[in-house]
Amino acid sequence: MRDQLVFLLQLQQSDVKVRELETAATQLPAKLDPLRRDLAKLQTMLDAERAKLAETDAWRKTQQELIDRERELLKAAQAKLQASKNSKEFGAASREVENKRKSITDREAELKKVSEVSATSTVQLQSRDKDVEGVRTELTSSEDAQSEQLGAIRAALAEAITTRDAARAQVDKQWLKIYDTLAAKRGYAVAPVVKGVCQGCHMALPPQLNNILARMESIETCPRCGRLVYRKELLEPAAPAAAAAPAAEESKA
Repeated sequence: MRDQLVFLLQLQQSDVKVRELETAATQLPAKLDPLRRDLAKLQTMLDAERAKLAETDAWRKTQQELIDRERELLKAAQAKLQASKNSKEFGAASREVENKRKSITDREAELKKVSEVSATSTVQLQSRDKDVEGVRTELTSSEDAQSEQLGAIRAALAEAITTRDAARAQVDKQWLKIYDTLAAKRGYAVAPVVKGVCQGCHMALPPQLNNILARMESIETCPRCGRLVYRKELLEPAAPAAAAAPAAEESKA
């Protein structure tokens, strides 16, 4: 039964590796979502500012056309003033000239004010456009790097699945069925026992069961959580470095 326990442990380790890689492959693309949202938000703001600037430019063009028309009308009014034959015609022509001049002056003042604001907006727009391009470049670079990383994860996942399938093939069908049921229910199916305590549910096992596990003649389950259990020190011996430590201390003495 020792071999079957070893195979079950290998299968569990392979399953953990597969799940980790599957999670990484699923979660990795979402890591760039905040950057994508920032880019979309900046682009929307930039488009709105461009549309507003375009409206302003259209208004400026219309105002300039009106000023040009007013200037033509001013010339006509000035011609009337020069051609006036009496005081009545002179007065009417004078008022028309003054009205046209005032209209032109007011429109030009407003046009100048809007043009100054438009010039400032254009400079700001160019700066923000560079910011958006910077974020877009960063996103593109990150996506390229992520694509390579995702490719490596998928390659590792394919290898891990192959290893897991090989591990499953070594486990007897009766234990494989129990393993799959426990893994689906508990998350993992095989748990070590340390100092008589199941590490799956942290319940102290009956001494008799602990003794049975020491013989490794059968595969047993924890009375509380139902996981397949084994004594850790029998399948996972302590690292040699731990045993060598006292000897090192003695040599110093």
